[in-house]
Amino acid sequence: MLKAKTVGTRKAKTNGDLHARDLPMRVAFQGDRGAYAESAIAQIWRHPVEHVPFPTFTAAVRAVETGEADACVIPVENSTVGRVEAGWQALSAQSHLRSVGETVVPVRHCLLAPKGATLEGLRSASSHPVALAQCSRFFEQHTWIKPGKSFDTAGAAREVAELGDPSRGAIASHAAADRYGLAVLEEGIQDTRDNHTRFVAVVSDRARLWRRTHAIRGATSVEMDDPQHIADATRELLEEIVERNWLELDEIVSVWFTVTPDLTSAFPALAAREMGWVDVPLLCASEIPVPGSMPRCLRTLLEVELRAPRKLDTHIYLREAVRLRPDIKAGRRS
Repeated sequence: MLKAKTVGTRKAKTNGDLHARDLPMRVAFQGDRGAYAESAIAQIWRHPVEHVPFPTFTAAVRAVETGEADACVIPVENSTVGRVEAGWQALSAQSHLRSVGETVVPVRHCLLAPKGATLEGLRSASSHPVALAQCSRFFEQHTWIKPGKSFDTAGAAREVAELGDPSRGAIASHAAADRYGLAVLEEGIQDTRDNHTRFVAVVSDRARLWRRTHAIRGATSVEMDDPQHIADATRELLEEIVERNWLELDEIVSVWFTVTPDLTSAFPALAAREMGWVDVPLLCASEIPVPGSMPRCLRTLLEVELRAPRKLDTHIYLREAVRLRPDIKAGRRS
């Protein structure tokens, strides 16, 4: 995601630029790529995360317990059929889970089939049992099409695409049709227009991911006591903290800046204001003049409250300030 409008000049990464190792979270879900659960993930985590599919709800939840995934999303209730019992059972079977968010995903089922297939030529339509139950009226009106159970909506779409049989269809999302190259024969075939599913996101309570409030430290240095040098160093430091922690502006609660006594030409907070941080409380102070301490050093402390859990790349030290924390090495600029 690009945060340039709110937090500075963070560079966007395209899907081709993002690799699993770059992503701060691995989120498990039941089903195949193109499942409605992926929409739930996107609504809860606004920054990119790695989507990790599992064949069952139990496997997705267990992945969080074993550390194979950092979090998972599970459907627990649908507006048409009520409780998703398999989802509740998977969650209740694990005792070390914490809920960290929830979202409601609109469910608009589509009848999918290989390109060239026709509605009249279909003989079956497979999907998850919950999805089939949400489309009972469609099957009553199209008696020649028999429902078939599958482990997942998107999984059913993938199987139909792989078989290429024009008599076999699937009920899944429009996203699944796009992903697997299927034609949409009918759209919105669910019984009720306002069909939606509530998903919950959980993490292990053994991890620290359930914590929402964090403090991020950072420091950098300047070559001389000059307003432009201070502004450039401040922007560079804040942008690095934001980019590597996938922060959004409304997640930043407050920022402290301190400078060594030899920096008096400008307030670092001015650079933050010029970046658009106009609603964030900022405070500047002078460091204690300890003999032998690093000269021309600028430090910051950000208090953040995360909207969705994720791993943070704290703390960030740049330029000569890397010497202040020799234990933090990876990826630091010199």
